[in-house]
Amino acid sequence: MLSQLLSLVVDQGKELWVEAKFATLLNHSKILLRKRWLYGIFDDFVTKQLPHNVTWGLSLLYALEHKGDRALTSTQGELAHALRFLASVVSQSFIAFGDILELHKKFLELSGGVNRIFELEELLKASQSNAVMPSNVISVPSEETISFRNVDIVTPSQKLLASQLSCDVSQGKSLLVTGPNGSGKSSIFRVLQSLWPVASGRLTVPSEGIFHVPQRPYTCLGTLRDQIIYPLSREEAELKMAKTGDRSTSLDDHLRTILENVRLVYLLEREGWDATPNWEDILSLGEQQRLGMARLFFHSPKFGILDECTNATSVDVEEHLYRLATDMGITVVTSSQRPALIPFHSLELKLIDGEGKWELCAINH
Repeated sequence: MLSQLLSLVVDQGKELWVEAKFATLLNHSKILLRKRWLYGIFDDFVTKQLPHNVTWGLSLLYALEHKGDRALTSTQGELAHALRFLASVVSQSFIAFGDILELHKKFLELSGGVNRIFELEELLKASQSNAVMPSNVISVPSEETISFRNVDIVTPSQKLLASQLSCDVSQGKSLLVTGPNGSGKSSIFRVLQSLWPVASGRLTVPSEGIFHVPQRPYTCLGTLRDQIIYPLSREEAELKMAKTGDRSTSLDDHLRTILENVRLVYLLEREGWDATPNWEDILSLGEQQRLGMARLFFHSPKFGILDECTNATSVDVEEHLYRLATDMGITVVTSSQRPALIPFHSLELKLIDGEGKWELCAINH
């Protein structure tokens, strides 16, 4: 009953947070529309109406001043006509100049819309081609190996990053992916997460027991407990612990141990289990990355896909986290530039130039 009540409170808190953000956005949109409307009125009056009014007013004043001089009536009329014509030409010239300046803004707005349309068209074509493309990714329930067989790693813009990649990552044999910036390290992880299709070759992955930790872990709306057990609910996390046979330890005690292991227990002492701040705002990137590793340790998968997920931590903390993963029996596929992580891996995949060349070598300890 208590857990259901807490879940209800969390859900209501999420709704209130979303409603507050929406109200802020709506208020900002109203202010923006009001300012645009007032600016439009002012711009139309100054550039289009005011020049004509000033021209006619000056002509009328000139005519009224000389209305008693009958001998020069024709001359006065000609002068008034010439004055009005000159003022009209000048005002129209300024209006035309203003329109020319405004053409740049209109052109940018038009070009932005055209670019969006072309991007949408390209995405639709790519989506249709991917829909008819046969899948080269095989999920095997009992498989305990991630296997690349002659896989081409290709970007959505059809740039080849790794050609005919062949590599096996079996349990206990962690893989370190290295290479210069732009060589395509993160692209391999996008393929493993099925964010990019396999252009050619075959990728075999276990259907379960894989957990992905990105460089900036997602911080969900919820408590500190929710951050660690994500994407599970509290009830699902307790059920998971019961299935693993660990009935002597409560969920919160287990999570506290994990926080101590990743050196974030001070968050628990400062915030408590049930506080729901905006975690992305109050946590540094290094703290968010350690929280992502805490999430990995809670789920304790067979394979951890770690895409530079500790590069904002100190070297000693990073080594400590990888030592914990090794002790827990988690086989990792890591993207990193730090040589301190080499001892925690058995294989190194070097992406050489980002144009298809790669090299796989064993790491001797």
